[in-house]
Amino acid sequence: MNKGLRRWTAALLGVVIPAAVAWAGPYPDQPIRLIVPFGAGGVTDTTARVFAEGLTRELGQPVVVENRGGAGGSIAAGAVAKSPADGYTLLVITNGMVAVNPLIYKKLPYDPNKDFTYVAMLANTPTVLAVGAESPYASLPDIIKAASAQADKIAFSTAGEGSDNYQVLELLQQATGVKMLHVPYKSGSESMTAVMSRNTDLTAVSAVTAVGFIEAKQIRPFAVTSSGRLPNLPDVPTVKEVLGKDVEGGSLSGIAVPKGTPVEVVARLNAAIAAVAKSASVRDKIYTRGSEPVDGAQEAFERKVVAEQKKWADILSRPAQ
Repeated sequence: MNKGLRRWTAALLGVVIPAAVAWAGPYPDQPIRLIVPFGAGGVTDTTARVFAEGLTRELGQPVVVENRGGAGGSIAAGAVAKSPADGYTLLVITNGMVAVNPLIYKKLPYDPNKDFTYVAMLANTPTVLAVGAESPYASLPDIIKAASAQADKIAFSTAGEGSDNYQVLELLQQATGVKMLHVPYKSGSESMTAVMSRNTDLTAVSAVTAVGFIEAKQIRPFAVTSSGRLPNLPDVPTVKEVLGKDVEGGSLSGIAVPKGTPVEVVARLNAAIAAVAKSASVRDKIYTRGSEPVDGAQEAFERKVVAEQKKWADILSRPAQ
């Protein structure tokens, strides 16, 4: 290639390359994956699917939910942490994944403080402490009495260590000083099946999904893990009403992206999530069924992560009372 041709080619590339960049469409211009760290059927999955539906409308691209359960959400979090930081792989992340998992697992495939940017919280959902319809236990005090008489006599099922129902039942043991046997499953639905079939004695199910099981008489609710009675379950007392102990907890979910995702993409996602949170669909399918609205600001989510980490570091290092 002669010098003149090389100069001409370089000049042409100098025009074409910036033009190609300019032609690239604004984010998003392709489908987005929303990774759910637990199996289908639980409150995290339900919340994710309702928001994914709304985000599809807001962003103009399909937001496709992928369930990737296991290890209290660690498998999903590890995969997303290694994904490209381009805004096309989102993670539904819970308080257990950022605050409990680092305390109970010796090695994690992710670092909650280094691998993610926290975009926005979605909802906070208290749980219902419940037994199967055929359970021989008539009340929460009966369960505690049996557990007090013999360690590990009462078996409780969860969606795995670090899950919201694991956290709540850990709080219950701390508050009452009893020791129960933990039986982990991969999802909230499997955990529910275990208690309904009497393979386990007790579980904590989200207030969003509990109502249908209660109405179908498949479970019996003993108490809610909230500061006050819930509008959708007005006849179910709080744990404090029943035991005189403060046991408040549940599932706090939000959306995170890999660290390094462009700030403008994070801002776009945050705005879209805020719009979806105000929609009738989210109000009717999430907030009126037992979940509580949360502050949607990115800064609020970051502060909450820090607060949850401090809270659980204290709880899990404290001996049972």
